[in-house]
Amino acid sequence: MRRCLVGLLSAVVVLALPAVAAAKTKVVYAGGPAAFQNQIGNKYGGEVTSFMRQRITINVGDSVVWNGKSLANGFHTVDIPKLHGSDLPLIMPSGGNVPSTVLDAAGNPFWFDGKLPNLGLDPTLFAPSGGVKYNGSARVDSGLPLGPPKDFKVKFTKAGTYEYFCDVHPGMHGWVIVLAKGKHVPSAKDDAKALKASEKHYVAEVKALDKTKVTGANVQLGAAKPDGAEILAFFPATLQVKAGTTVTFMIAKHSAETHTASFGPADYLQAQANIFFSPTTGAVDPIAAFPSDPPGSITLTPTSHGNGFANVGALDQDASTKTIPASGKIDFTTPGTYHYICLIHPFMHGTVIVK
Repeated sequence: MRRCLVGLLSAVVVLALPAVAAAKTKVVYAGGPAAFQNQIGNKYGGEVTSFMRQRITINVGDSVVWNGKSLANGFHTVDIPKLHGSDLPLIMPSGGNVPSTVLDAAGNPFWFDGKLPNLGLDPTLFAPSGGVKYNGSARVDSGLPLGPPKDFKVKFTKAGTYEYFCDVHPGMHGWVIVLAKGKHVPSAKDDAKALKASEKHYVAEVKALDKTKVTGANVQLGAAKPDGAEILAFFPATLQVKAGTTVTFMIAKHSAETHTASFGPADYLQAQANIFFSPTTGAVDPIAAFPSDPPGSITLTPTSHGNGFANVGALDQDASTKTIPASGKIDFTTPGTYHYICLIHPFMHGTVIVK
């Protein structure tokens, strides 16, 4: 009887204690879940350079996990700087200038040898930094997804609204809204419903972008909407011009990507694409990153640089990378059919036919 009474009293005490909510974890995808990314990628050549969902609300003590597979699929980082801070650069000078040993197919040094700096990936992005807890006082960064996909989980320990970034794609950012314990936050069901609505919205966006039209002696590198919907393709895919025409290659407005327009033999271009950056040293290939000739003087013929190579170099819309322009020009003086790719996204193919 005594044992039963003690058990009964214990049960009453447990029931009388206030309920303590267990810490929760919410998932954010870089560019969307894998199935969604495959859908817009395979059908339209599209992607989303946005976090989904872009705003996530949690309580103090809860965590957010950024899905590792989505980070790797689109090559993203999660950079949560100190409150009101900014993101880290991706590419930066790595010391010294390009040596004269960088030669073209004819055996000649390129114009930038000894004049422009060596470039490399920011070394601080080669590994996660800042730990796994965040309170707004110091940066937490996932680093680049260079190995097998891994989730990146961060526990938020102080109420506030925290903006975070992808260091790879300028303009790609999101917010974690952290409310005090006990404050109402959207349920898992609410979040799932909002995610589905975002997917539907972005499918409609990439469908519209797939119909992009560009006129005149111009090629647009990609197509983009302000909210992160992008198409990785050249518009138009085939351009026909008269000999003597100067063609302008321009990065799409609102694009968060960096592209090149690079002409030459397929095997040569693929070799340059394969070494655009080294995953071990972070070095960026100068032949791919810089224009093949001084800007304003790039002329393409079948014998340019010994093998018909011409490159506008890296182009982007990022205001923080002042040395990287948003457009480049190439003069086409000799009739022929010239094929080109983006050395960063080598599945992007285009053709210029010179009559």
